[in-house]
Parts: sequence; C-alpha cells; structure tokens
Amino acid sequence: MTRFYFPHLFLIPSSSEEVLHAPFGLHPRRWDVSIFDLHSLIAEKHPIRMSAELIQIFLPKANLEVSVDAIDYAAAKDIISTFQAMLYLLNINPTVAPFATSHSMNEYAGINYRSSDALKDKLPEGLRSGITAKSARVEGWPHDLTFSVIQGERMCYSANVGRDDFIQAAEAVEIWREIEAKYVKASILRSALAKAPLMPDQSSSILSIWQALESVFGKGPELSFRMSLSLAELCGPIASRSEIYTMAKKSYKDRSGITHGELSSASADQWMRAWNLLKNAVRAILHRRAIPTEDELFSELLSR
Repeated sequence: MTRFYFPHLFLIPSSSEEVLHAPFGLHPRRWDVSIFDLHSLIAEKHPIRMSAELIQIFLPKANLEVSVDAIDYAAAKDIISTFQAMLYLLNINPTVAPFATSHSMNEYAGINYRSSDALKDKLPEGLRSGITAKSARVEGWPHDLTFSVIQGERMCYSANVGRDDFIQAAEAVEIWREIEAKYVKASILRSALAKAPLMPDQSSSILSIWQALESVFGKGPELSFRMSLSLAELCGPIASRSEIYTMAKKSYKDRSGITHGELSSASADQWMRAWNLLKNAVRAILHRRAIPTEDELFSELLSR
C-alpha cells in the first residue's frame, strides 16, 4: 500500500493533532511551503507533474490534508471521493482537493533550506530535520485543479473538521464501499455528491444531481410523481416523507425548467434543494445499507 496525501481547501482542523483511522489520516498543516521548496523538488527532477507556481497558488488555502492508503493513485482518487461525500453528509463545507502527493506538505516544507548545510540552521527547530531534495522522491498528481466551489447557503455548513467528524466519515466510507460492492449504481450517487459542488455553475450542478437520481430511481411514465414518491419513501427512516416529497417535486420542476430553457440561471435556494435531496437519498441508503427498487419502496408505502 502507498500513502497519498490530498490537501483540502476551505476546511479548518479543530485541533492541531493528527488523527488516524485506517486507511485515512487527518493531518493539520504545521508549516508553510515556500515557492523555493517547490522549485527545489523540480530542480532535482521529482515527478511532481505540476508547476511550482500552480501548486503554490493552492497550498496557502489548504489548512489540512487527508491521507489515504491505497494500491495506486487511481484507487486513492476513488476512495477520497467517497470520503468527501461522507463528509458532506455531516454538513461539512464543500471542499476541493486540487492535487495529491506522496509526502505530506509538512514533510516537504523547508526542504530547500534543509537540503543545504549552510542554510538549514536558519530554519525553525522543528523543520531542521526531515527529508531533503536528494534523500527522498516526492511525487505529485493533479486532481481537481480549481478554486471554483459551489457552496449555496454557507450558513448551513461548518468549515471545521474535528476528530469525531473525521472518524464518523471514515467509518461511513467503509459501509458505503460495501454498498457499492453490492449495488453498482451506488457509485453514481456518490460521485454526484462529491462532484456537484465542483460543477461550472449551479444550473449544471442541478442537472448532474438529477441525472444521477434518475439513473438510479427513474422508471416509467409520470417520472416526477414516481420519483418524488420513491425518494420520499426511501428517506422515510431518516427524514419526513412529506418534506422529501415536496422537496423532490419542487427540485424536479427546477430541473425541467433548466432542461427546457425556461430557467436561465438557478438560484442558491434551488441548488440547495437539489443538493439536500441528494444528501438525504445517500444518507437513507447508508442507513438502510441497500438501494431498494421502486417496487420494494412502493410495497413499503402500501404496507404502512
């Protein structure tokens, strides 16, 4: 297994202590990485795959990293996407991980001075020991290279990630991955949840959310009514059925307005409606540990 570190923007660790819960780690930023540190890596031909200037644009906004142990970078990307989705279920602020590295930013911070016997004594004591540009091989991979994150109503979220939040999300990942192993379409909902805040605009994001919901729950004629009823029953164990039904009906109308050009630009309220509907659907599936079919949901409805 290899450990991959993903800096996350716009989030704040509640503590300066690292938290480990296999296969994840929460690593608060302890030191700033200078542009000279990054140029030292490039000068020694470390496979960063990005320019020093590009990395330096993002790092000042990253107050924490989430690490994941995986067999390769492709697997790490998939797992970190699931972790982000589970964080969102805890009403954590939408975030973005612009890239991943093989070492923590706390490890390559100060690497420029540390690689020089003449300069390393000028570093703070905590930075004087560690990897140098010649003793280690720092690898990097571009991930979501964007600052654009849809957040809707920011008052509905918390930017603080505490130990309990981290462990709860990590435990939920394990359950969700078991669900994805049984239900192929579960990955469609998870991916939509992780990627919806990164869409170019709120209208596109609403369409991507509904595309995911329809691919899992859409069936037959009278789609708006049937899906709203199915989603209401699905979410029954964790939310008010009547509220979910109303939310789904209104959000489907928003989706139709965007699709047919009747709605030129979606509002934050309309985006939040679709976003919360998707989050409730994923929460309900996590609670049930299954994705019921429409027939099973209607059977539940009629048996009450």
